[in-house]
Amino acid sequence: MKRRTLLHASIGAVAALTLAACGGGNGTGSAGAGQATLTVGMSSAPNSLDPAQIATGPFVNYLDPAYASLLTRGTDGALAAGLADKWAYVGSGNTTFKLHLRGGAKFADGTPVTAADVVASLKHFQKGSGPAASYYRPLAFSTPDTSTVVVKSPTPNPDMGALFTPAYLGGAVISPAGLKAPKALASATFGAGPYVYNAAQSVSGDHYVYLPNKNFYDQSAIHFKKITVRVIPNINSEVQALKSGQIDFMYGSSDVAPTVAGSASITTVKKPTTWAGLFLLDRDGTVVKGLADERVRQALNYAVDRTAITKAVYGDYGTPVTQPAMPGYDGYSSKAAGMYAYDPAKAQQLLAQAGYAGGLTIPVNYGSFDPATSKLVQAVQDQLAKVGVHLKLTAATNFGGWINDLLTRKYAATVLSPGQGGDENFYAQQAGFTKTGIMNVFGVQDRDVDAALTKLATSNPQSAGPAAQALTDVITSKALALPVSGADTIVMYNAKLKGVKFVPGTAYTTSDTTWTSR
Repeated sequence: MKRRTLLHASIGAVAALTLAACGGGNGTGSAGAGQATLTVGMSSAPNSLDPAQIATGPFVNYLDPAYASLLTRGTDGALAAGLADKWAYVGSGNTTFKLHLRGGAKFADGTPVTAADVVASLKHFQKGSGPAASYYRPLAFSTPDTSTVVVKSPTPNPDMGALFTPAYLGGAVISPAGLKAPKALASATFGAGPYVYNAAQSVSGDHYVYLPNKNFYDQSAIHFKKITVRVIPNINSEVQALKSGQIDFMYGSSDVAPTVAGSASITTVKKPTTWAGLFLLDRDGTVVKGLADERVRQALNYAVDRTAITKAVYGDYGTPVTQPAMPGYDGYSSKAAGMYAYDPAKAQQLLAQAGYAGGLTIPVNYGSFDPATSKLVQAVQDQLAKVGVHLKLTAATNFGGWINDLLTRKYAATVLSPGQGGDENFYAQQAGFTKTGIMNVFGVQDRDVDAALTKLATSNPQSAGPAAQALTDVITSKALALPVSGADTIVMYNAKLKGVKFVPGTAYTTSDTTWTSR
């Protein structure tokens, strides 16, 4: 049961990234900074306002206004100051990381932010059920003084700084008052961010209102007199709200984005963020003996026409990919990008060499609740059939059903709806390809993956990029998965909003608290 809960939470973060929709508010016209209002639309209400419980992805829009994070990302993608103004690894080996808190920062209730408060908040996060909590559980925290936090990892970790940015939520520091009332964290905010959640003006499940925090350390950074997050479950209704000026920002889809193309009042930006395809789970051949043979897995990769499938499923909002990493991320490899050209004849040759000239059958589960996933897996099924590989598909109508099917270990492969990506490669590849990874339900161990991950873990800033790419190369060359398409995250927003952009190296836009109306 514990593994099932963790799997649901961890994969839920990925699903939230692409399926949730969010948007911005009316009134971004002529008002000056601090006077305009912003309404952010989401397709789903939050499961909680507690940073230790809430899903990630677009759901950070419910927390960003009220919770300042220890670190942020600059517009160039590099780590930038938040509640901490200095940060660095200590010594060699990537096991000790130090954060120094800025002076003068206060929680919304006026109490100062201290190192002891940060540690208490991080320990609360470690115990949470949020999708990123597992990254924090091995860490130990100490406070040599009131403004310094020391983080120790039992094993090397080259990306500890990323854990304290908004994407992972652990750096969203909760005040002592909030930690003393943990049940209240679900429906109120206790942060040190530029805004404070106002329950009196909000209706849970419908709209969430945030007002300026008079105790925020940088009052000039407060650009709106009010931020409202509206819940609009139907994406077509959300588009109409955007067109009519009721919201200023939303996440789109390949179906609705074309409906606002060419609009002078709406700007659309897209970025490849998640890869979709098959996780080849049974790499030891427990259910399908053939999948233990690298040649069979490579044959599957040669047998699919990624360009045709991507066009059919995502139109102009997808990118064919042969690797479990997306362009623009530290693990993306130009070498891996050229490994599997569409070549059905080579696929048949490899299958014959492995002893499967007559083909084989692979049971696959997927989620029919995501239309794009259904179209993709059915297209892959059709193309693999041409080389003698039969995918026996089982559809789940909801996310919980997909997880339940996955944990039966009856399925040799699966499709994660709607995809995976958006993390640093050190974190992104652990879930599917390490022995204890949450997606590795058969517990398959690959020593080459382990060695590449260890090299990445101990890398320095100069060697980290090549090491991340080398990890991708190992996974791709051994065909541990069948990536097909990179799906775009699409944002559509009122053209009067300024500062909206995707942060390089991440799947996230700049924080809505940094946008302005002029």
